[in-house]
Amino acid sequence: MNAYSIPDSVLTQDFNFFQKSWEDFKKGKIDEATFKAIRVPYGIYEQREKNTYMVRIKTNGGQITPKQLLGLSTLAKKYANSSLHTTTRGGIQLHYVAFENLCLVTQELHKLGLSGRGGGGNTVRGIVADPLSGVAQDDCFDVQPYANAITTKMLGLKDSFNLPRKFKIAFSSSKADRAIATLTDVGFIATKKGRKRGFIVYIAGGMGSKSRLGHKYLDFLPDNECFLLAQAIKQVFDKYGNRENKHSARLRFLADKIGIEALSELITQEIQKVKETLDWEIKIPNETLKLPTLQAQVLPKRNPTQKLWWNRFVRKQKQKGYYYVKIPLSLGDIPYNSAAKLAKALANNPNASLVFASNQNLYLRNLTPKELLGLHSILLEFSPQSKLAPLFGDMVACTGAATCQLGIARPRGAVIAIEEYLTKQKINLDLLKNFKIQLSGCPNSCGNHLSAHLGFFGKIQRQGGVPYPAYNVVVGGIVKEGQTRFAKKITQIAAFYLPQFVYAVLKRFLEVKKEWKTFENWIDNGGEAEVIALADSFKTIPDFKDNPKPYYDWSSDELFSVSLKKNGIGEEN
Repeated sequence: MNAYSIPDSVLTQDFNFFQKSWEDFKKGKIDEATFKAIRVPYGIYEQREKNTYMVRIKTNGGQITPKQLLGLSTLAKKYANSSLHTTTRGGIQLHYVAFENLCLVTQELHKLGLSGRGGGGNTVRGIVADPLSGVAQDDCFDVQPYANAITTKMLGLKDSFNLPRKFKIAFSSSKADRAIATLTDVGFIATKKGRKRGFIVYIAGGMGSKSRLGHKYLDFLPDNECFLLAQAIKQVFDKYGNRENKHSARLRFLADKIGIEALSELITQEIQKVKETLDWEIKIPNETLKLPTLQAQVLPKRNPTQKLWWNRFVRKQKQKGYYYVKIPLSLGDIPYNSAAKLAKALANNPNASLVFASNQNLYLRNLTPKELLGLHSILLEFSPQSKLAPLFGDMVACTGAATCQLGIARPRGAVIAIEEYLTKQKINLDLLKNFKIQLSGCPNSCGNHLSAHLGFFGKIQRQGGVPYPAYNVVVGGIVKEGQTRFAKKITQIAAFYLPQFVYAVLKRFLEVKKEWKTFENWIDNGGEAEVIALADSFKTIPDFKDNPKPYYDWSSDELFSVSLKKNGIGEEN
């Protein structure tokens, strides 16, 4: 597996500085604000529960080895809440790590070849790569090595860790844009000019309270120049980004302020400076994913349960005889014991590749049909959602107010409630392939709600002066090179009614699905008005004295008004 390298500057100087700062904070030599400014760029965020921390880990563009998965499962058991959590950018998080274990966990990650450096704060964040890069039928070429090569270079540069705001880079291996490159600071989409490899480049995109579609900057960038361009854009951002107001500090705000033309001129100037000062060329061999040659495989006999699972989640790779399987993860969580069992089952398979995706699911790649069926029982134990329609595993939710100090609503609890409600209904959700339901606890879009077919982000509503949790409703998002658009905010719904509302929308779309090619086609041709009407049918909220249930959020045993008082200044962003 291709991987990034952790520079000595991170392993020694940076870690020694972090460890000394940790000791100084423990002894009261530095205050909390000073220590926060030091730990957050290591991907270490304080959670709502005092003195507990989330540690965010950079994967290899989403990939890890079975050995790394086993090591992470051990860390989750010993130092976290016995679970691994996957992010919407292919990263991994450990939650509820105690303060006294922060340095130890960081050292153990380094032993695994993983780092949290740049996992948070105003830094170059974990670089995203297409989870099907190198194996998908529509794959142009494998972009994973480019993501890891840039990660290695960025980790070794001090200017990667003191930017005006976070800086995100993504690589997609086809125009399907599975890495959401069209909606990030710098997005690369694989393309070719004849036999020459290169990238379509998008810049200054992003999702959040003030979202912006990426601007198509180049139709073709030679593949060896991807770091050159990314570093030049980073240097422009470093020099001209807004350091006074973090709410207007992302690259997209600079693009809006000075215009794309002026931004492009600045980038051109910085490209020359990078050429003069850094080793900028990326050299990747033409063939990066080498698998033993197989003949076309005859599928083994499968029982009805295996056939249903196969049809839902298993797909052919472009390499003859090999397959990949999508493993849906409930809320992106993996219990440590399940992670350890899967890692051990894959330990003797040198071809097996584990990749985390933006839908918070796991892809297991490069297996033969016989190998896949041999893992079937383990995968069902690892992923109970593998017994359900893919829509359930594709639901995405950020942590929300359960742990995040910025969170308003609790989307994880809402997803559980939606799943429980839908499984009791007579509705064929297998007809909704690749349908995206995505929830964020606030406008910051950590759940990528703006790229969803049906999305939600948390808000506060009141009835009789008493606050209750609610969601704005967005519909019709598209992510595809040349077609990307944000989901449109059209209405709102009380969190209490969310399961019934989602069911009503899906049921109605299935009734008219034969008339429309896609959900967004329906939305654009009268469906929007129908969704608004469905939301209006759930408008009435009982007074608190008549029924207090709507005034509690899903998975919370405290009143929403009490939960709101616990909001902090917000680290997890």
